[in-house]
Amino acid sequence: MVYANDYSYSAVADRYQDSALDDKTVQEAKMQGECLVGLKELNFKKKDKFDPIAEWTNYRSVSLLQQYPPCEVLIMMEVAKSKISLDEEAD
Repeated sequence: MVYANDYSYSAVADRYQDSALDDKTVQEAKMQGECLVGLKELNFKKKDKFDPIAEWTNYRSVSLLQQYPPCEVLIMMEVAKSKISLDEEAD
């Protein structure tokens, strides 16, 4: 019996080659992962002070991720943040 101590996707896929995801699915998953990083970056740009817009987008991101893929949520939050920022500048 082989015991695994590497649980990276590539190692798991090597162990279960018959069930591994095809290249297109892997690429789509990588894109969604990068969009998750984009959401984090969008929400935590100002680390040294409270940012109410980031707080709002972070809260909304969590609930939206239950309904939509990360890249769709990232696009929504980028638009929302830019619109909120524009509205605040107009005040």
